[in-house]
Amino acid sequence: MLSYTQGQIFILFFLLGIVIGSIYDIFRVIRKNFKTSDFVTQIEDIIFLIIAGILILCFILKFCIGEIRFYVFIAIFLGILLYFLTISKPYVIILNIIAKFCKKILSFFVNLIKIPYIFIKKYIKKL
Repeated sequence: MLSYTQGQIFILFFLLGIVIGSIYDIFRVIRKNFKTSDFVTQIEDIIFLIIAGILILCFILKFCIGEIRFYVFIAIFLGILLYFLTISKPYVIILNIIAKFCKKILSFFVNLIKIPYIFIKKYIKKL
């Protein structure tokens, strides 16, 4: 079993904070580009909290041997804070470009399916 120093644990959880911030931005971009109802937004929030909670729990079990330490949560908070103050904006711009591209591809396939459906519907109405 590996033993980690408090400094190493702090850095690992700091990086986890950056990862959690980036996952939050992914959900934020999805919410912005694909309009959803309030209910779906609440489900997305619950999914985010579950993902973040599982990540934190797994890191605590793996690197802290299950011991909850106060500085771990400070490291996560600082990681999230630094992420949002530095790389969040460029990351969101890149994610928006990717989301718009995915939206166009999805729209293309929906239209590809929709055109024969409309044609068949018109044909059936004529009969």
